[in-house]
Amino acid sequence: MFRTTTLALLFLSSSNIALSADVDGPLPGLGAYHEPVVEVASGGLSGYVEGSYANSVDDVDADAWELRGAINVDAGSGMNLQVDLGYERAGIGDLDIDKYDGALHGYYRDSLFAAGAFFAASRYDVGLTEDIKDYMGGVEGALFQDTWTIVGAAGYGQTELGGLDADHYMGALGARWYATDNVRLDIDGKLDHITDAGEDLDIHSLKLTANYRPEQWPATLFAGYKYTNVDLADTLSGDSNAIFGGLRFSYGSGSLKEEERLGPIWSNRSVSF
Repeated sequence: MFRTTTLALLFLSSSNIALSADVDGPLPGLGAYHEPVVEVASGGLSGYVEGSYANSVDDVDADAWELRGAINVDAGSGMNLQVDLGYERAGIGDLDIDKYDGALHGYYRDSLFAAGAFFAASRYDVGLTEDIKDYMGGVEGALFQDTWTIVGAAGYGQTELGGLDADHYMGALGARWYATDNVRLDIDGKLDHITDAGEDLDIHSLKLTANYRPEQWPATLFAGYKYTNVDLADTLSGDSNAIFGGLRFSYGSGSLKEEERLGPIWSNRSVSF
């Protein structure tokens, strides 16, 4: 039964349809003009809604699209709460996959760093008798500098199918570099290790994203490339490549950098297409 679970997750990851682009921050503009920083008052709300599309560039018929949203509540004294929800629809040959996920993040943030904990839940409908369910909790943190941000997370959870529970370990590390407050380049790496009864599924991914937000209106254009390597119990392995792009509409922030430093900062922690 666990092999059924791992093979199903292998379908999810090997399509490499990476839809979620974490467009979270901003920096001072080039030249003499500098966009003024818009402070978010304690108790303020900020967030985004985004849509994106991804397509495999390998010799496989695979694509996917995603809708995602997040809201951040500044509770004062540096305490914050972020909630995010997402839906993905992927097609891999004749197989259609629906994914639903959500997460709750509680954390402290100031001008130098952010640190806290999260709980995330996901459900994958891959046409099996029962849906795959994945639950995870963990810690996450970020370090802020003038032109860059480092973000990391680690988590542990359970992947469920047909009454069987597999252990799910996750580690993620990323860097975000600001050319200006509204131009940002991201690099994100992630490892998901799922194991049960001696059978292991390892999913390694590396994502590169370019983000641009016009100064005149709160919409961010993003596009990038994702590489995924999948290794199933040392018997089946493979690489995949995909390109993706999307559009994010934000509220409660004046630039990319401000969105990251004062609004939603954390990423989706589930296994992505």
